[in-house]
Amino acid sequence: MNYDLRKTNKEGRKRFLRYANALLKNERSNVCLIDESDRTLNQNSYLHVLCRILASYSGVTEDYAKQVYFKRMANPDIFVTATKDPLTNQLITRTRSTTELTITEMRKAINQFRKWSEENGCLLPDATVDDDGTVSFNSSQDREAFNQAVMETSKEDMWM
Repeated sequence: MNYDLRKTNKEGRKRFLRYANALLKNERSNVCLIDESDRTLNQNSYLHVLCRILASYSGVTEDYAKQVYFKRMANPDIFVTATKDPLTNQLITRTRSTTELTITEMRKAINQFRKWSEENGCLLPDATVDDDGTVSFNSSQDREAFNQAVMETSKEDMWM
């Protein structure tokens, strides 16, 4: 079941609580909740730094790195959809926006992007972005590489 738990949806919140209480009352032993909230701002910020690093490494723009490398090459299963135009019968491709992704989809997309990037010769700093938006680095080297990339790309933005 899917429940909209936004503060503005009082009825959805009530339905969720009734269902959760019924599960507790019936002493269910195992319940799985999946948070399908929109991707977090920290995930988005982390992604943009990764795109800047790869753009700098490959000599392309950050937007190119995001649109082509991140969406089309590393994550076509998540971002690229194809439909036939009803008038011309031509195949039209569309790429989803990251704003349409859930936390879980964004996590998967970032992991696939890091793997794809490594396979193509560019190591990107490894971090975990928890569901609450907290970023933790898997090593001090990854934290340092990330901070260095942020500083370098911030300097580049100042001169553009």
